Amino acid sequence: MQKTSGITSSPAKPGLLSLHQITDESVGGKAYGLSRLLDMGLQVPPAFVVCCAQKDQYPQGLREAWSALGDHPVAVRSSAQGEDGSEDSFAGQYDTVLNVEGFDAVLLAINHCVSSLESARAMQYQGRDDTAETAMNVVVQRMVNARAAGVVFTADPVSARRDVMVIDAVKGLGEALVSGEVTPDHFAVDRCDNIIHQSLADGVAILSNEELVQIARGARQAEAHEGRPLDLEWAIDASGELFWLQARPITKLPADLNEFDTPLPRPDDVVTISNVSEMMPGAVSPLTGSFTGWSIDYGLQHMQVTVGTRKAISKQWQVTAWGYGHLFLNLTGNIVMSAGVLGSTPEQTAQTLCGRPVPELKALPPMPTWRRMINTVRLFHYALTAPKVVARFDQEVATFRVSTKHNAKGMIEELMSKAWFYEHAMAVHIQSSALSGFLSAIVENMVSSRSNNATLEEQAEAMRLLAGASGVESAEMVLELDALVDRIASVPDATSCFCDVAATDALGWLRSEQSISSDFDSFLVKHGHRGYRELCMRDPAWGEEPTPLVQSMQAGVRARLAGATTHNAHHSSIDMAGLKRGLRWVLPKAHNAVRRREHTKSHLVAVAHRFKLAFVDLGKLLVEEGTLPDADLVYFFSFDELATFVTEPASAMLKQAQSRRNALPFQQRLSFPEISVGAALPVQEKIVDLGDAALSGRPASSGVVEGIARVAHTLAEAAELKPGEILVTPITDIGWTPYFSMIAGLITDLGSAVSHGAVIAREYGLPCVVNSRVGTRVINTGDRVKLDGDTGVVEILD
Repeated sequence: MQKTSGITSSPAKPGLLSLHQITDESVGGKAYGLSRLLDMGLQVPPAFVVCCAQKDQYPQGLREAWSALGDHPVAVRSSAQGEDGSEDSFAGQYDTVLNVEGFDAVLLAINHCVSSLESARAMQYQGRDDTAETAMNVVVQRMVNARAAGVVFTADPVSARRDVMVIDAVKGLGEALVSGEVTPDHFAVDRCDNIIHQSLADGVAILSNEELVQIARGARQAEAHEGRPLDLEWAIDASGELFWLQARPITKLPADLNEFDTPLPRPDDVVTISNVSEMMPGAVSPLTGSFTGWSIDYGLQHMQVTVGTRKAISKQWQVTAWGYGHLFLNLTGNIVMSAGVLGSTPEQTAQTLCGRPVPELKALPPMPTWRRMINTVRLFHYALTAPKVVARFDQEVATFRVSTKHNAKGMIEELMSKAWFYEHAMAVHIQSSALSGFLSAIVENMVSSRSNNATLEEQAEAMRLLAGASGVESAEMVLELDALVDRIASVPDATSCFCDVAATDALGWLRSEQSISSDFDSFLVKHGHRGYRELCMRDPAWGEEPTPLVQSMQAGVRARLAGATTHNAHHSSIDMAGLKRGLRWVLPKAHNAVRRREHTKSHLVAVAHRFKLAFVDLGKLLVEEGTLPDADLVYFFSFDELATFVTEPASAMLKQAQSRRNALPFQQRLSFPEISVGAALPVQEKIVDLGDAALSGRPASSGVVEGIARVAHTLAEAAELKPGEILVTPITDIGWTPYFSMIAGLITDLGSAVSHGAVIAREYGLPCVVNSRVGTRVINTGDRVKLDGDTGVVEILD
């Protein structure tokens, strides 16, 4: 038997190869896959390959090779060039003949496979009119007397998850599975051989758990050997012996969904989607994760280093995490503070970040008492110097610019030289937030009759007092937006020119209507840097893409013109004289801290906006220079990779960026539990049945209201809101603000008393419950609900 040499070379006449002699894909992906299975150390039924098979022409030694397979039926399978290859699978386009007995029948089966090369089906699949350039090779292999057979994908081809293996099994031969004649047993297995999902065709599993594990481990061994995800066929014979029949790459997979996962400092760290998902719901692009995600981690580490609970800022993520394209907070990394200062507990951290206790969060070993005393003094200094730091930051932001350059190299150099300021802005905002959180906790403790354990009613009262802060920047924006919507509603042709047209046409009318355009432009000049997912580098702000803002304004104007009851933001008046002496002293300071926190948040978003515009410029320059096919691809490099790519563009890096963009929609579909011990894993959302029990969350804005629920996971769904409905949503950010004038109340799955939704609900005087955890899963649009913002209880009414 001869040995192959080179993918494009093949014998001029039919020849024979053993599986051990195959070194490349010139004999087709199917034959090459069998040879690779042997190299992987897996058991393969004996076989040989007829190279460059031709009709009625057979290589010397064919009978001897067939006889060596023993007195067994054989399978005769096509293995055309390109079939089961790394680019295309050609699955099912060429023919296979099973249970072939006798030498004459083998010859006929070989002819049959060769003929399938010329079938209309195969030529149409290839997109060609002839098959002159395609060589047909044929595998002759001993049949397995299969009790069960099937396929295993080492990555889930549906979800694109590479940490999940999919196994399908049928009784007998696997051809019934491939042809679709029978419904298989379906299993999903994780990297630890745990069965995370199964669907049985007949109620009784075809495979035992031990057989599933054996298949999974063999497939994982094959994948590790090849270094890429594989689609493998297997069979188990009557004696229980496992054989491997085929291996091919899984084609058309996007980039690894876990490519940018950050390792946890400790394997049992507790992570959460709370808090961070308010700023960045859903998956983010590699640029946003590496730029904004890292900056959040830097800012939190900076606080810990300043206070003395961490020695130095580590380049490894410590207080946040990035997995499956989603950002998380590392609660265990956050309670490094609790271990290093006096008076801080994991329970307080959980309440601040998640709005509820987190039993899974365990205290870290405390530092020595003397050290904690020193750190406590440093923490007070850190918090109390926030006003001075913020005042200095005002001046820094006023002069900060990311300059536009005339070429991509100059632009990336400018971005790299200014990136430190984004980390600095994040650190200042976190310092400002620390003082606000510190004083807010004092207010709640003063209201509480029990130390560090306020009742729901006491929590609601503390929130009412804190909502009395006037001049809060985010609230001022709400007042201005309400005034703008009222102004539009007063224009005579608002219904026909604004409400009843597409958002893009409504935007055109706003900019052309003399009585409105200047007000709208003024609003965008002042607040155009705000928007949905404000810290995402890829999502445009209102200034660049005002359509979502206009769409929400249309809903508000429709409500006003229809005479529906709408709300306007206001500031609650507080009877200071009726408060205890301590509260009279601390409350104004807490209000100042709230104003300062929202002020630095706006500054942070403004800084992020300047970087957004700079990345837009970089993308345009790379397109102009012919380096990128489209500017959007700039977001699918990490920040560090961009510098390398701009300097030395490589086709492999470009291809990987395109593959990452293909992966993002798969990442967006994933959802995660609120709390995870260890790295967060996606979950299959299940329907929750509360029975007769009420839904309970954290009260965030007082008041009781009954109304019809509107469940909205996205701004697009929120556009369906009708006046007076109660909005039920996972979380809100500034992009949801325009809808608050229409709704009667707010329920969120996540969040705390200082979440965006809670703060704005208090400005509008809307009852609000946050951290309901399962609100969007147990409440349906159209349900009538009773929302109690004083106790945090939500009832679904008959």
